Amino acid sequence: MKIFVNNKEITLFRGAKVKDAVLMFDRKVLREISSYEILDKYGNQTDVDGALQEGSRLFIRKTEGN
Repeated sequence: MKIFVNNKEITLFRGAKVKDAVLMFDRKVLREISSYEILDKYGNQTDVDGALQEGSRLFIRKTEGN
Protein backbone atom coordinates (compact mmCIF):
# COMPACT_ATOMS: atom_id res chain seq x y z
CA MET A 1 0.00 0.00 0.00
CA LYS A 2 1.13 3.56 -0.61
CA ILE A 3 1.16 6.17 2.12
CA PHE A 4 2.80 9.57 2.46
CA VAL A 5 5.16 10.79 5.17
CA ASN A 6 5.96 14.51 4.97
CA ASN A 7 4.66 14.34 1.37
CA LYS A 8 7.13 11.58 0.43
CA GLU A 9 5.46 8.49 -1.03
CA ILE A 10 6.33 5.25 0.77
CA THR A 11 5.22 1.75 -0.17
CA LEU A 12 4.44 -0.55 2.77
CA PHE A 13 2.84 -3.93 3.29
CA ARG A 14 -0.86 -4.16 4.15
CA GLY A 15 -1.35 -4.12 7.91
CA ALA A 16 1.66 -1.84 8.47
CA LYS A 17 1.67 0.40 11.53
CA VAL A 18 2.76 4.01 11.91
CA LYS A 19 6.14 2.86 13.28
CA ASP A 20 6.77 0.93 10.04
CA ALA A 21 6.20 4.12 8.04
CA VAL A 22 8.47 6.11 10.35
CA LEU A 23 11.17 3.45 10.05
CA MET A 24 11.03 3.58 6.24
CA PHE A 25 11.07 7.37 6.28
CA ASP A 26 13.96 7.89 8.71
CA ARG A 27 15.40 5.37 11.19
CA LYS A 28 16.81 8.20 13.31
CA VAL A 29 13.32 9.51 14.05
CA LEU A 30 12.22 6.15 15.42
CA ARG A 31 15.31 5.92 17.66
CA GLU A 32 14.65 9.43 19.00
CA ILE A 33 10.84 9.26 18.93
CA SER A 34 10.43 11.20 22.19
CA SER A 35 11.83 14.27 20.38
CA TYR A 36 9.26 14.09 17.59
CA GLU A 37 5.52 14.17 17.11
CA ILE A 38 3.64 12.30 14.43
CA LEU A 39 0.48 13.89 13.08
CA ASP A 40 -2.19 12.65 10.71
CA LYS A 41 -3.53 14.75 7.84
CA TYR A 42 -5.98 16.46 10.22
CA GLY A 43 -3.26 17.51 12.67
CA ASN A 44 -4.13 14.89 15.29
CA GLN A 45 -1.24 13.29 17.15
CA THR A 46 -0.82 9.65 16.14
CA ASP A 47 0.61 6.77 18.16
CA VAL A 48 3.44 4.67 16.67
CA ASP A 49 1.25 1.57 17.05
CA GLY A 50 -1.58 3.17 15.07
CA ALA A 51 -2.98 1.49 11.97
CA LEU A 52 -2.49 2.79 8.44
CA GLN A 53 -4.56 2.44 5.31
CA GLU A 54 -3.98 3.11 1.63
CA GLY A 55 -3.36 6.82 1.07
CA SER A 56 -2.72 7.69 4.74
CA ARG A 57 -0.77 10.91 5.25
CA LEU A 58 1.56 11.43 8.18
CA PHE A 59 3.63 14.43 9.16
CA ILE A 60 6.66 14.08 11.39
CA ARG A 61 8.13 17.10 13.08
CA LYS A 62 10.56 17.78 15.87
CA THR A 63 8.84 18.94 19.04
CA GLU A 64 9.60 22.39 20.34
CA GLY A 65 12.38 22.52 22.89
CA ASN A 66 14.11 19.45 21.43
